[in-house]
Amino acid sequence: MITALRSFDELSEGQEFDFGTLSLPADEIMEYARRYDPQPFHTDPEAAKHAPLFGGLVASGLHTMGACFGRIMGGPLFREVSLGGNRIDTSWPAPLRPDEVFALKGRVEALKLPKSRPELGIATMRYTGTRVADGVVVIEMVGSHFLRR
Repeated sequence: MITALRSFDELSEGQEFDFGTLSLPADEIMEYARRYDPQPFHTDPEAAKHAPLFGGLVASGLHTMGACFGRIMGGPLFREVSLGGNRIDTSWPAPLRPDEVFALKGRVEALKLPKSRPELGIATMRYTGTRVADGVVVIEMVGSHFLRR
């Protein structure tokens, strides 16, 4: 179980966190995509069967990213210390299909103390979502968190 950080100073490079598992059901995939990523391979199961890259309905990468971010920021880890961030570089190496379960893990890649802002630290985190059934990575995000000291 992840416990809340009380300060940036509790982190160390290489430290890892397990955010549990997630899955996105078909109705949620289509609902999200209709609003924010209206492409047929996200919105229409029949049309998605003919999508040359996927051959079936897949989650929007943006939806997958949002679900991961919700799990990370909605949990206790950063709740007391988060001051925002300024980037998330994301890749989706493999598609995520409806109801496929993936495990989300985080790793501290780098820690920085800005000289001009001694009240905060910057943590660069790598988040990886791996499909449980076959170990294939479906999302990888590297982002910066501004955290209270």
